[in-house]
Amino acid sequence: MPGAVIAIQTFGDLLSFHSHCDILVSDGCFQRDRENEFTRAPAFDWDKLEELFRQKIFRLLLNEGRITEELIEKLGKWQHSGFHVFCGEPIEPGNETSMENLARYIIRASLSQERMTYVEDEGKVIYQAKDGSEKKEFPAL
Repeated sequence: MPGAVIAIQTFGDLLSFHSHCDILVSDGCFQRDRENEFTRAPAFDWDKLEELFRQKIFRLLLNEGRITEELIEKLGKWQHSGFHVFCGEPIEPGNETSMENLARYIIRASLSQERMTYVEDEGKVIYQAKDGSEKKEFPAL
């Protein structure tokens, strides 16, 4: 059986709405009838996976009455579809540090206390982008 862990995320760097899924997927599976034998899956075509995911999401939104066929057609003509599949380098068995780092990334908090400054006299919070290039202000409450 292949394995996967999916975490639905809704935030971007400056706490903007940025819905996406972080997914850990095994690149193969253990055979039930052969003890301890792992078989690697053939390589995926990530562009086809991205297109399939886009079609499934549009179909779901269409069935829920949240989008029209006309809008789906318009969105299909965009140069950038709004969908993207990124596949990082595989983590080899036994590389516990990389596995832990990836797992920590997936379950990370939506904000970082280290990047947040509370300005008490002005009643606001300033949140800094990860790379330090931008800041965003929020009312403290």
